[in-house]
Amino acid sequence: PKTLAGSHQYSVKCYDNLKNRLCHIEPVIEKQTSEEIKANRLRLRTSINVVRWLTFQACSFRGHDESDSSKNQGNFLEMVKLLASYDEEVKAVVLSNAPQNAKYTSPQIQKEILNVIADNVQKAIRSEIGDAKFCIIVDESRDESRREQMALVIRFVDKDGFIRERFLDIVHVHDTYSATLKQEICSVLSALNLDVQNIRGQGYDGASNMRGEWNGLQAKFLDECPYAYYVHCLAHQLQLALVAASKEVTEVHNFFDHLALVVDTVVSSSKRNDDLRAHQVAELEQLIELSELETGRGANQIGTLQRPGETRWSSHYDSVCSLIKLYKPTFLVLKDIANTKGPGTIPATRAKAAGAVKLMMKFEFVFIMHVMKELMGITNLLCKKLQQKSQDIVNAMDDVATTKRLIQNLRDHGWNKLISDVTQFCNKQGIKVPNMASSYADYVRGAEVTVEHHYRYDIFMVAVDQQAHELNCRFSEQATELLTLCTSLDPTDSFTKLKIDDVCSLASKFYPADFSEQERDTLRQQLQHYELDVPTNPSFQNLTTIAELCRRLAETGKSDDYYLIDRLIRLVLTLPVSTATTERAFSAMKLVKTRLRNKMEDGFLRYCLIIYIEKEIAVEFTTDQLIDDFDAIQTRRAKFK
Repeated sequence: PKTLAGSHQYSVKCYDNLKNRLCHIEPVIEKQTSEEIKANRLRLRTSINVVRWLTFQACSFRGHDESDSSKNQGNFLEMVKLLASYDEEVKAVVLSNAPQNAKYTSPQIQKEILNVIADNVQKAIRSEIGDAKFCIIVDESRDESRREQMALVIRFVDKDGFIRERFLDIVHVHDTYSATLKQEICSVLSALNLDVQNIRGQGYDGASNMRGEWNGLQAKFLDECPYAYYVHCLAHQLQLALVAASKEVTEVHNFFDHLALVVDTVVSSSKRNDDLRAHQVAELEQLIELSELETGRGANQIGTLQRPGETRWSSHYDSVCSLIKLYKPTFLVLKDIANTKGPGTIPATRAKAAGAVKLMMKFEFVFIMHVMKELMGITNLLCKKLQQKSQDIVNAMDDVATTKRLIQNLRDHGWNKLISDVTQFCNKQGIKVPNMASSYADYVRGAEVTVEHHYRYDIFMVAVDQQAHELNCRFSEQATELLTLCTSLDPTDSFTKLKIDDVCSLASKFYPADFSEQERDTLRQQLQHYELDVPTNPSFQNLTTIAELCRRLAETGKSDDYYLIDRLIRLVLTLPVSTATTERAFSAMKLVKTRLRNKMEDGFLRYCLIIYIEKEIAVEFTTDQLIDDFDAIQTRRAKFK
């Protein structure tokens, strides 16, 4: 039995242990839980970083065989292995070192992570829009598995005065009826708390289901929101104008058929491409030896012929330019094909090559090639400008007007330079130049004229006039009262276009829902001060677009002084210019949903595209933020906080 002193000492020891919290079970459990949470977060952080990186690069996630014995377990697992090989802490908590029920590497977890990131991107876009009015830009296309997908882009002006076109969503639609498209668009907008009544513009292509005046998509939105003005994609209109102009001029139409024959005959074979490069090298060496070419880093690159695309008429310009640059090597390759006989050669191919050789030695082929280079060079610059996200409707129409003037200038003053360039090119290539004063028998038109008359008036003038005519026809519908009044806000030439009455009419006629009657009176008063203040302010000198004006107002704080003018400018900038952003989304879709990934689910495709296209937003999210959002989706076995 214990003595009294021994019992007392034991009790004192127990009391001391009781006072020491480190000996309690709670701190021990708390320490173990803290370490477990840290390991769980590190494990999930690794998976999130891998998912985000693979999505940014449009890479596939899974492999054909993800078993432990597989030599290639797919991009996701292989990337996790790579990260583990560089970090011992990561290695200690992932893959085989992770709990079997909390590895966070399954396909379902990958989808949930994508869902979290995509939702955060959409929330960020919604926050960026705020209370601003916006425009919807919509287009449809089929994906790799032949499913119809509708891309939705939102155009708005942010608080700093920058025009933004954000990819909002992509939705699978069962048909392309306008009612179906409207229902899906409204569902997306409603999910993000975007009011249809705040739509101030619609941008679509010229399909009947989109632009129809009675049952088209634009008409259905106008019925619900009368200020959602529809603008036919200007880039699409330019495309239609170029196609129509080429078809109306017989010689030009035939030229593009001949161009396709020449290019296809050469680039359709790997061997012929190699021969083309070999002839290029030989030509470059000869020109450098004769000191006709400058040498230097990046100069005299070896290229190939560009095929003209069926849907992108601007690609015809690239095709023409590439042929002019590679004319002699192309001719030599075609000549070799035409003269090569024996086993393995195809008579039909030799016949095509022989026909192409004869075409390339004709003056008319070279002449039209240079005409189209000059003409399409003018419209190609316009095409690129119209596809810029920061383009505004007023500046776009100014660019169209400038293009028309350049085409007219080419018609009036471009002949002498053109015929000089063609003659010089023909002499260099050994092509016979006809006597311009000699007679030319035109059997099609039934007239006998001079050679110069045929090339100058029957081809050059007609081609230029037809192009100008198509541009006038396609873009004349844009010269509406709305756009005319919008030009009164144009800051070019020191605000000489500013007209107070026109600005007030713009607000009262086209945006009455955005300005109360009292605000319209205040707007006129602000304009009177604005007219005397802003044009002479050093901060507003040399502005060229309304978009620049909007940004400068925000930078200088003048947007607070002239808040009604700023509001009107933002409404004008919201009007769409082209559907190029949606088409870029479909280009991204082809990178994400490929032939090898054609069974991708619509949800997975949607998440990937939102993250891939809006990468600049997705990259800003911290991993800890994404972990917390992931944990909030549902109750997890593993603890993260």
